[in-house]
Amino acid sequence: MSSSVKEFNSIGEFMKYIDDSIAELRRRLGEMLKKVEELRVKVEQEKKLRSILGRLGLPEPSSQNEIALRNIRIVVNPVPAQELTAYETAIESLNNRIMLLTAIRKEVEILGNIDVEIRLTVIYSDDIPKVVLLRFI
Repeated sequence: MSSSVKEFNSIGEFMKYIDDSIAELRRRLGEMLKKVEELRVKVEQEKKLRSILGRLGLPEPSSQNEIALRNIRIVVNPVPAQELTAYETAIESLNNRIMLLTAIRKEVEILGNIDVEIRLTVIYSDDIPKVVLLRFI
């Protein structure tokens, strides 16, 4: 969990920062979705191959290639299905972040109608705004 503090000279500047963050997350999401499609093709090919080998009487290889530590999972020489699962989890997380930032932007947009000059100090947790401190100039 990372925390940071950023300062903005106006609501508009803050909203632009949120828009830029959303655009970057969407770009990364697009890249990951392409990778997932490639992995799905590989998973299907592997299933077909395993099915054919199974019909020939060859046993399924059962190698343990996963190590579960307290806070992380390590996969050595992952099969496509393991990679696919990892990417799908990451995509879900990215999508949740995009939705959260979009909701925050809508909520902050109301403040854009303020005619008073203000400065903002925004406290972030994991790159998501958690507290906005407004200061009148």
